[in-house]
Amino acid sequence: MGYEFIKLDKADRIATLTLNRPEKMNALSTGLLTEFSDALDDVHNDHDVNVLILTGAGRAFSAGYDISPGQEAQDIPATAAWDAKHLPARTLMKLWHLRQPTIAAVNGHALAAGNVLAMTADIVIAADHATFGEPEIRFVAHSPAIMLPFTIPLRHLHWLYYTGDTVDAKTAEKWNMVNWVVPADELMDSARKAATRIANVPPYAVQMMKRSIKGTYEKMGFSEAFEHHLMIRMIEAMQPGVPEKEALEAIKQEHGMRAFLEARDAPFK
Repeated sequence: MGYEFIKLDKADRIATLTLNRPEKMNALSTGLLTEFSDALDDVHNDHDVNVLILTGAGRAFSAGYDISPGQEAQDIPATAAWDAKHLPARTLMKLWHLRQPTIAAVNGHALAAGNVLAMTADIVIAADHATFGEPEIRFVAHSPAIMLPFTIPLRHLHWLYYTGDTVDAKTAEKWNMVNWVVPADELMDSARKAATRIANVPPYAVQMMKRSIKGTYEKMGFSEAFEHHLMIRMIEAMQPGVPEKEALEAIKQEHGMRAFLEARDAPFK
């Protein structure tokens, strides 16, 4: 199957999925997310693949959803709005539910939905220059999935979610967002070595263990919390008259993404 916005390679029981919009910092457009979903289905159904590595092309893992101006709004009936609004978040969560173990090889910025995508992987290996964060709260948006309560200590997740700050790779490692940090030029070799080590375990045993681990998170309320967060996101998106949101959206539409990002982050410098 041919792809435009991703690359999928398979060798030695390992699949490598690369987000491939480097000129857009691998922003998660509708086209990329569709291909990402198709590729995960391919891997899930391939019983010769024991492990998946996810990485990004260029200087970013992913900068999050593509919110650049000028995109056409979908013309959908009201009865389809709930599913359409939350399809991107559910697409990211397909990585969480993938049958095989997953490794995120974070090669640069992992921001907003890009951070969620990295945190959704089972193992996270970061290049030493990688950064992590969810800055979307600064323009009155919320993370597509609230992963951090299940992965990092309470005080750290409050800081990240309340401020929109980013952290470097070493801080992410200290906060339990990352398994380990390696020099950038060693990232993919490190990811492949880790994948090979997992692939050497009988795949049935590993996949049943993953089912048990994910099932434990279900008992802890993972899916219920995810659906609750989707409701909060829907309410947030529907609320009119939020002045900060309206002002930043106007800047984005009139002056473009660079001006929008500068205005968003100016109070925090």
